[in-house]
Amino acid sequence: MRIIFSLVLYRHSLAAIKPLLCSIRRISNSSSNHSFALSIYNASPHDSDDVGPAQIRSLVGGCDILYEHGRNIGFGAANNKNFYSSQSEDDFLFVVVNPDISFDPTSLLSLFDWAASRQDVSCVAPLVLNPGGVIQHSAKHDPTLVSLLIGRFSWLKSIQAFKRYDGWHRNLHYDYRTQCIESTYLSGCFMVIPSSCYLKVGGFCERYFLHLEDADITRRLSRHGVTMHNPVGAVEHRFARGSHHSLLQMIHLTRSLVVYSMLWGLKFF
Repeated sequence: MRIIFSLVLYRHSLAAIKPLLCSIRRISNSSSNHSFALSIYNASPHDSDDVGPAQIRSLVGGCDILYEHGRNIGFGAANNKNFYSSQSEDDFLFVVVNPDISFDPTSLLSLFDWAASRQDVSCVAPLVLNPGGVIQHSAKHDPTLVSLLIGRFSWLKSIQAFKRYDGWHRNLHYDYRTQCIESTYLSGCFMVIPSSCYLKVGGFCERYFLHLEDADITRRLSRHGVTMHNPVGAVEHRFARGSHHSLLQMIHLTRSLVVYSMLWGLKFF
């Protein structure tokens, strides 16, 4: 099966995305069952020291590359452009991947084999680990006002009631390393979506610019199949919580919360 990685860049240096590009090269060279391609939308300003297709090709080797440079249209819209620029008559797996991801080809090939063999799955995410091997509990329940407040103000978890709620929201009662977890809110840092399902939901909702678009698309995909965390594959995520440190990121998060609430409603807890 053809597997297409979708990457959105904004002011990323070559050094920052090198671990991901090298991971894609290794997995492309390791598999005889799948073919791989990389579809990139680079939203970096023209006058910045951005990354061009020649630099990327030097790191991914013979993997096919589709590259577009354009204005900053947002995470979801840029992934949609990547999808439609790489669309073919045959079904494929569309892999939404953050620039700060890297992985071991062996475990990830097992995830792709599993996803390609299942007709009932509309989205699957691997085990997500930080560089120290700590689990990022990313298979969650739908966003609520309380869950977003806890995510923004982590000190709330020092209060027992909020700590218990956070454990429920992030499914901490599961063993993420060994158990599959059905979830309608998977992390957008790494999502494997069959192309037929992506088409059914129309891709990402472009009303979001950044934040909560992963909650929205997982929820819509769950209407067409199982959406789940499956630890048969694992990735490393050098997670940076920009919305906690940047006023602009907080504005984007607030705007996305309004959009999400208009589309789905928003529960307090």
